[in-house]
Amino acid sequence: MGDNIKRELVKLLVTKFGFDPLSLKDIVWVTDQGANVVNALRSYTRLDCMGHVLNTVLRHGLDNDALMQVAPDFAETVTASKALVRYVKQSGMTAQLSMTILHMVDTHFSTVYLTLKSISDIYTELQDKLEARGESDRIEKITPDTLGMLVSFLKPFYGSQRELEGDKYPTLHLALLWVARLRHHCQQNANDTAQLAAVRQRHVHWLQEKRAKSVTDLHKAATFLWPKFNQLRMLPADQRVNVQQYVKSRLSAAQQPVPEGPGEASQETSASLSAAAPAPAAKKTQRFDEWENVFGVGKTESEEDEVDSYVRQRPTMTNDQDLLGWWKTNSSVYPKLAQLARQVLCVPSSSSSSSSERVFSAAGRTIEERRTRLSPSTVDALLFLHDAL
Repeated sequence: MGDNIKRELVKLLVTKFGFDPLSLKDIVWVTDQGANVVNALRSYTRLDCMGHVLNTVLRHGLDNDALMQVAPDFAETVTASKALVRYVKQSGMTAQLSMTILHMVDTHFSTVYLTLKSISDIYTELQDKLEARGESDRIEKITPDTLGMLVSFLKPFYGSQRELEGDKYPTLHLALLWVARLRHHCQQNANDTAQLAAVRQRHVHWLQEKRAKSVTDLHKAATFLWPKFNQLRMLPADQRVNVQQYVKSRLSAAQQPVPEGPGEASQETSASLSAAAPAPAAKKTQRFDEWENVFGVGKTESEEDEVDSYVRQRPTMTNDQDLLGWWKTNSSVYPKLAQLARQVLCVPSSSSSSSSERVFSAAGRTIEERRTRLSPSTVDALLFLHDAL
């Protein structure tokens, strides 16, 4: 099965998109952990989709049977919340509520947070309306305290998945930072109840299990290429050295300029596009403050190579999402690193299912009963414009 998938992918890239067969080895694939796909891409560079990895962590961490053994109140809250959402939708109560409570999708564990938060936001209103119907037993197992703890615990997971699935800005450099932040978030707190401590322990175990396999040298190099975090203070000292050596080896291997090909604009084209497109909205990186760079006195620039000089750089980034813009501005100072940054930061951290779902939704609104004769090329153009505008 894996060989068949590989054959079809190569055929598609070469015949339809015009890729040079020799350039396929330079492609970085971002996929889920399905065995057939992993097998098909075994001869290429493949990264785990971080959105899928975090979804897997939540799936294991919130496994109902395991949770019942160590945190029964939390397990009952999740189960009762699912049942409550079904009842509200089937009974017609939705129209009577000031806010909609959201459905929990079993395969998308980020929706657990959305469902629990939507119930928490109108908990008193739901309780009153259920009491008026004589159905108060439907919310009895959803206690406000446990509900609040679950919402607070799951919020950073939801935020990380949303940011890592972004498709309007680079995301690969965020993967290491978010995994480190979530591991810190899952450390036990002195004020935790025994059940909340058990929930944290389950999640930190699965984060550690998945991080070891999913956060690669390429992810770490991407974080290194974020000037505010190029000292990699979230990593042990030996790993920081290893990342710098990895980056230096990549620079040494790049003896020739990377040829322009499909999907990769030249520097001139990038410049014209940057001039035409609005800059991303400024966004400060407060969630990772503890790992920002700290500077001391080091070597003079004449004693350093480009990587060493960059590590001592005192960045003045006003827009944390415009990382490629920073490298474009500083390409004359760090020409080799700027070229590497363009290659690395164009790789997404997630094979975003949410982006695909948005495209399918737009396609459903484009191809409807009154527009059934649109040609494939016209639909392609409309969807492209819908996504780009």
